[in-house]
Amino acid sequence: MNEKDKLRIGDSDRELVSRLLKAAVDDGRLSLAEYDERLQQVYEAKTVGDLTPITNDLMGTGRGVLAVSESGELRPQTPQFRQARHRGTPAWIKWIWFAWGVPVAVCTTIWLIMFLTTNGEATYLWPLWVAGPLGAVMGAITLMERTLIRPTLIQQDRRRVEAEASKQ
Repeated sequence: MNEKDKLRIGDSDRELVSRLLKAAVDDGRLSLAEYDERLQQVYEAKTVGDLTPITNDLMGTGRGVLAVSESGELRPQTPQFRQARHRGTPAWIKWIWFAWGVPVAVCTTIWLIMFLTTNGEATYLWPLWVAGPLGAVMGAITLMERTLIRPTLIQQDRRRVEAEASKQ
């Protein structure tokens, strides 16, 4: 047990830990029964060392979610920025590509039926007039999302996380 574990805690510290536990329930990392049990332990705790076992396994790192500053103030550990929300193609991009694919597939199917029923005489591939311009617009939107929108969202998240960390 180090010196910081012997520091006494107050009601604001207990409130902070109870909010962390509530967030763990909301994330599905704790059941309601576990939450109730741990919350009872939080309100019985007298020192930082008493709180450590309550939150130690929440992040799966073995370090827990609490930290004590040099001034002895209890706070959540600095949150690590996660880009999970910004990985991969967003759902709205997938949906607009799907919306592009439906008319292109319908037009191509009509052209193919015409081609097969006229013994290959309908060689003009007119579905390209549907696929080409719409595909160019869709490609521009996708490129804009990846080069402008996504980096902006990531930057906003970083600022938000830094602001939350500086508040605590």
